[in-house]
Amino acid sequence: MTFSNLEYQSKGKKTRKEIFLEKMEKLVPWKKWCEIIQPYYYERGNGRPPIDLEVMLRMYMISNWYDLSDESCEEECISNVVFRNFVGNHIPDETTLGKFRNLLEEHKIAKKIFDEQIKTLAKEGILYKQGTIIDATIIDAPNSLKNKSGKANPEFGIGVKGTKKYFGMKCHIGMDAKSGIVHSVAVSPANEADITHANACLHGSETVVRADAGYVGLEKRPEICEKFADKNGEMKPIIRVQKCPKGKRYKYTDGYIHEKRTIKFAISKKNKTVSGKKDRANERNKARKRWKVEHAFCVLKHMFRFRKTRLSTLAKNESKLFMMFTLVNIHKLAT
Repeated sequence: MTFSNLEYQSKGKKTRKEIFLEKMEKLVPWKKWCEIIQPYYYERGNGRPPIDLEVMLRMYMISNWYDLSDESCEEECISNVVFRNFVGNHIPDETTLGKFRNLLEEHKIAKKIFDEQIKTLAKEGILYKQGTIIDATIIDAPNSLKNKSGKANPEFGIGVKGTKKYFGMKCHIGMDAKSGIVHSVAVSPANEADITHANACLHGSETVVRADAGYVGLEKRPEICEKFADKNGEMKPIIRVQKCPKGKRYKYTDGYIHEKRTIKFAISKKNKTVSGKKDRANERNKARKRWKVEHAFCVLKHMFRFRKTRLSTLAKNESKLFMMFTLVNIHKLAT
C-alpha cells in the first residue's frame, strides 16, 4: 500500500474506467486464458525470471480496451492509479509488452482464445447457431510514403464507401442472429469485395443468413453451395426470401433450388432495384433484423477506439481482431 493508493481510496466517486475494469475483472476468465497461453510462454531458466503471465495479460488487455501503443500503455499504467491497481505494482516495460504481443501473434493464441470462448458459449446455450448476420467494415491504416520503398504498404488496399475512399483493411464478421455474439472473424485488404469473404463468416449449420446489399447473389456462389452440402455431397435446398410456387424448381448454374425450404438467404436489395411500397416495407423489415451486427462495430470503433490500425501486416491485425471481438463478446454479455 502506497501513499497515493491511500489518497485515492479516500475519494467519493468511482470513475468510468474504474467501473469498467471492475466489470471486466469479474467477466474475463483469466485462469482459462492463462492456461491456453502457458504452453507457449517463457520458462524459468538461469537468467531473469519471466514476469507473471496474468500481469502481462492484464496489461495487454488494457492496451486493447483503450487502443494504446506499447509505449503509451506503459506510461498510462505507471501514471494512472486505476490501471496500476488493475495490473499490479510491478509494471512491465514497453519492450516486454511488445514481445508478449509478438508471442501471441506467432502462435495464433488470440484465435485459440476466441474459439474457446465460442465453444463455451455454445455449451452454455447462449450461442444458438441457427441464424447468422454477416457484414464488413473498413479500418484505416497509415498511408504514408515516407519509407524505404517509397510506396504505400502493399498489405492494405483502397476501398470505396459511398463517395469516399479509404486506405486500409476490411474486417468481416459473422454474428449469431439471436444472441448478438460474434462467432467468425476474417480480414482482407479494403479493395476486396465483401462477398468474397462471406464463406469464412458462416459455420454451415445456419437456417437463415442475413446481409446487406453487398452480398447480393451469395446463394449462387460455389463455395457457399459446398458449405451447405449434405454428407452425400448433394445440395441442401437453398431459396431466396420470396416464396416459390409448389412443385416448381428454379435452375441455376450451380444446381437446383427446390420448393422445400431449409435455408433462407435474407439479402437486402440494391437501392436501384427497390421500387414500390411493398419492396420498401420488405427492406425495412430486413434492416430491423440486421441491426445487431452494427452494435459490434460500434463497440469496436467507438468504445474500444480501434478505428485506425498501427500494425503493419494483415496477420498481426487478424490476431488483434480475434482478441478484440473476444472482448466485444464479453462486453455484450456484460450489458
